[in-house]
Amino acid sequence: MSETGQAAGARKGPAESLASPLRPRSADAPVRRTADPSAPGSASRLANLALAVPVTGRGVGLAVAAVALLGAGWAWGYPELATVGAAAALACVAAGSVIAAKPRLDVERSVTPDRVSVDDTATVSLTVTNTGRWRSVNARAVDAFGDPRQTHGSPVSPRGLETRRVAVPLARLRPGKSAGASYTIRAERRGVVDAGPLSIGKRDLLGLAATAGNFGPTARLWVHPRLHRLGRTPDGLARSLEGTADKVEQGSLTFHALREYVIGDELRHVHWRTSARIGKLMVKEHLDTSLPTVAIAVDDRPESWPDPDQPFEAACEAAYSILTACFRADYHAALVPASGAVVSGAGRDSYGDLLAELAPDARDSLGAYVSRLTAARYGDTLVWITGTEPPTDRLATLKRAYPTVIAVHLAAGLPTSAALAGGVPTIRAADGEQFAAAWNNGGTRL
Repeated sequence: MSETGQAAGARKGPAESLASPLRPRSADAPVRRTADPSAPGSASRLANLALAVPVTGRGVGLAVAAVALLGAGWAWGYPELATVGAAAALACVAAGSVIAAKPRLDVERSVTPDRVSVDDTATVSLTVTNTGRWRSVNARAVDAFGDPRQTHGSPVSPRGLETRRVAVPLARLRPGKSAGASYTIRAERRGVVDAGPLSIGKRDLLGLAATAGNFGPTARLWVHPRLHRLGRTPDGLARSLEGTADKVEQGSLTFHALREYVIGDELRHVHWRTSARIGKLMVKEHLDTSLPTVAIAVDDRPESWPDPDQPFEAACEAAYSILTACFRADYHAALVPASGAVVSGAGRDSYGDLLAELAPDARDSLGAYVSRLTAARYGDTLVWITGTEPPTDRLATLKRAYPTVIAVHLAAGLPTSAALAGGVPTIRAADGEQFAAAWNNGGTRL
């Protein structure tokens, strides 16, 4: 997850403004100027050149004073005023030369591990290398991490991790030398966390000009839901005749998918027509239909979650716990939220990544969601997870495609219970821990 980054984006204010984005602008803050597009070509070019060196309020004041002193000394014949004005102008030129020299840095970043569960920690490691030939880098560096939608300026759901900033020491980094730094991210809530890019601010000694730039790539951390251990696995009518078995039985006759040939595959399973069309050997993968297949339907439509914060977190915890129980029993599993993304036949990380990104914002109607589940028939057992009273009439129609249907109702303050509702085994709980208790106490065998 590490790569070489170059300075990105337009020049901004000093790095201190990154540490407190809501702090009022001080007198030394850079003055943002915008070139008038209607101005003549020469004036526009001069404005663009001026924008290349962001000037602070102090720098603007000193530049104006320098011009005034030089003009007064020349017009009135006071060499002392002209000398002071020339010194002020020289200071402005020196500040501009210092800031205009853009640092050349390579930033390598890694997050270890890149997938954690809630309440776990991950470590972000940075290696910054000065690739310039002559200048040392002496600047303030700040690294940010948080929900990527928040760092990019778009609205964020309450579950997203707010953007936080960490100071990275970067003093006197000589040409060709590297400096390392690391910090820890605590996974407080489910979601996706982007770390980076590294923001480096630079200003001259007198504070006349200041600039900032972003360096290096971002690294992503997936925070999977909290896991609760389930002692039972939902079993449909299909049973494995030989106990636990591999997920894919190559000797079975039920076609499942095409995949690329690997050494050891039988040539009788090669699909020659597809192989000739795409230019590489493709093998037919067959599935053992005697193994139970569990489909987890997370109803992530907004109307199913009046309080979209804690109960929906419990829903993701319940889905993740059921999926993990299926993996331990070598069952097939499919995660089918109403939002449309489907994960089936993949590793546990793929399911966890989808749950980390899931939010109650699906646009499908209940009827369209049920129709999709009925037409696709993702398995023989369906677990329906919702935040409102389960639609027992709709679930009854789903029994035509899924012999076993289990409903899970999660809502704040809901008493824990496991009972039949409209002929459907229904588990009710207020959070993920209570759900696991009701599930283990026989909620799936009603």
